[in-house]
Amino acid sequence: MKIARYALYGLGGLVLVLAVALTLVAMFFDPNAHKTELQRLVLARTGRELALPGELKLKVFPWVAVDIGRATLGNAPGFGPEPMVEIEHARLGVKLLPLLHRELEIGDIRLDAPTIRLAVDAGGHDNWADLKGHAAAPAAGEAAPGTGTTALPRMSVAEVQIVNGTVVYTDRAAGSETAVHGLTLKTGAVAYGQPFDLEFSGMLQKGKAEQSEAQQGNAQQGKALDVGLQLKARVVLDPDSSRYQLASPHIGLQLRGAGLPAAGLDVDLALERIDADLKAQTLQLTGLEMHAAGAVLKGTFSGEQIVDAPSLRGTVQLADVSLREVLQKLGVELPATRDPAAFGRVGFDATLRASARALMLDDLRARLDGTTLTGHAGISDLAAKALAFDLKLDRINADHYLAAAPKGPAAAAPAAKPAASAPVAIPVELIRSLNVHGSLNVGSAVFAGIQYSNLHIGVNAAGGRLRIFPSEAQMYGGQYHGDIGLDASGAVPRVSFDEHVTGVDFAPLFHDMFDTTHVSGRGNGAIKAVATGADTAALLHTLTGTLEFHVDNGAFEGTDLWYEIRLARALLKQQPMPAHTGPARTAFTAVSATGRINNGVVANDDLIAALQYLQVKGRGTADIGAGTLDYHLDVTVLKMPEEGSDGADMKDMAGLSVPVQVTGSFGAPKVRPDLAGLLKARVQQEIDKHKDELKQQLQDKLQDKLKGLFGH
Repeated sequence: MKIARYALYGLGGLVLVLAVALTLVAMFFDPNAHKTELQRLVLARTGRELALPGELKLKVFPWVAVDIGRATLGNAPGFGPEPMVEIEHARLGVKLLPLLHRELEIGDIRLDAPTIRLAVDAGGHDNWADLKGHAAAPAAGEAAPGTGTTALPRMSVAEVQIVNGTVVYTDRAAGSETAVHGLTLKTGAVAYGQPFDLEFSGMLQKGKAEQSEAQQGNAQQGKALDVGLQLKARVVLDPDSSRYQLASPHIGLQLRGAGLPAAGLDVDLALERIDADLKAQTLQLTGLEMHAAGAVLKGTFSGEQIVDAPSLRGTVQLADVSLREVLQKLGVELPATRDPAAFGRVGFDATLRASARALMLDDLRARLDGTTLTGHAGISDLAAKALAFDLKLDRINADHYLAAAPKGPAAAAPAAKPAASAPVAIPVELIRSLNVHGSLNVGSAVFAGIQYSNLHIGVNAAGGRLRIFPSEAQMYGGQYHGDIGLDASGAVPRVSFDEHVTGVDFAPLFHDMFDTTHVSGRGNGAIKAVATGADTAALLHTLTGTLEFHVDNGAFEGTDLWYEIRLARALLKQQPMPAHTGPARTAFTAVSATGRINNGVVANDDLIAALQYLQVKGRGTADIGAGTLDYHLDVTVLKMPEEGSDGADMKDMAGLSVPVQVTGSFGAPKVRPDLAGLLKARVQQEIDKHKDELKQQLQDKLQDKLKGLFGH
């Protein structure tokens, strides 16, 4: 973690102060008399002011040991008056006799309440770079940097303790501040190549930089996240071979903040071993096991080029667990779903690939309820936040995950179809943030009640534009092809459709789509349209484009058009109502139409239907948003049924065009002949009939006169 690396620079400065102090106080009986010289030397070496208001205490044999009271090390110019490093108390001891053998044996190192302030200004300059190599001129009698006694080859420390420390990292360019409070560090005896115990704890907090006290108080109440951390491990440090090991590390995390349960979330992480070889640039993480919210995640990873170009690869597995229970522990309450068992068991296993550029899951096999997902997915470009996937689902019923229907009296009413449902907002900000490219294949699927098989969907999203293309599937004995686009880059979202179905059986399709069985037959359909709006209601009311369909060998179920005409004739002639036999249906050999869509209303004037005894031509409108029809049909009687059939006595209707009105909803249309129009048509038929009789009489008279004229 970056803050940990920066903290080392601060600690390095502090150790430098202590080392210089140790050298001087070992030479004199009263170290307090030489504070001024010590401060001058630190200023020359670091360019920083050292303040030592606390008392210095010295012990010489068998240890050179020094106790330092309160001390501070100044900040770099331009980073404020607060010191970069301050401590309340420090103790450091070095054993004298091993120095004769060129060995450094340090006793216990203790730091009480150290505070290290690391900062980066708005220009990207930090306050620790000068401590890595200050170029001060050496004082008289001093050895020049890089000369003199060489470094001691071996070092050991009896114990290290840091109590109640604080590390603050402020990035003014980003306007953020990250701090570790209550930092506690304790080790056993530390020697190169030898294992020692390590314990670490602290609280990580993140907020905004340069806040007032009131703002900081508010930030404490509404901070994004606090992380409590405890680490225990058996450590081996071997700088000579650049190998570092942690045996049986155990990490405890306590997460508190927005988006988490009020009690927070505890995460327990354990590994068998962490082994880093900096020369070979390899990293091994074995036996990882993480417990959180009742879920168990396991993995084993290996890293390469961990210094130059870090990459990590390994296996990861989530044991099957109840997703609903995990989410409840995370403070997420799922709504009641149509299928009470939805969001049940979930689990996965995969191969993980991670680098500074990408994070991918390969050989993914995930399970949710009865669905299995395979393929690969992940972040293909971390900098661009680009997602990529190629996934396969064996089957899924997405409707199982929709909100359950209401209970009580309202549930007895007919179920509302999508057109009448509450408007759903277009997730504009989400779409604008997407950078996604991938494909999804599904063996069988149900979406909004519509059934698909061998579904293939391509998804491309970037710059606020989402396109689902190609979109192909087999459905209801036919084929579906679609191209759907959603442009959220402008002020108002814009959606486009270019949808086609061929060879589809419309009876089950209309049943699943509109919950109606009023149409049957097999045929083709297409819609090409655009719409704008912030939600689905606005899209329906702005939908504009064209549609067309053609259906063969089907029927209008629930309506017997031939019987309706017979009934109208009986009413006009004041005859008894004819008996109705057989199902209420109007069979046809073909129906076709094209239409124009304007603001969600389809207008059509070329509907043609061919029936056994009738020919139908129609015109009218269909309001998609309201789900209502207003159509006028002209039904022409072509021929009479055979003798003995219903309506065989209707010879006077032959050739007559009967007006029929179709109104009501898509799911329950009302078909009624226009009696006034029928009467008018019948009168016109009689007039036309008498016109023909008069015309024939005139022709006969004319022929008789011609015969008399020519003597024939």
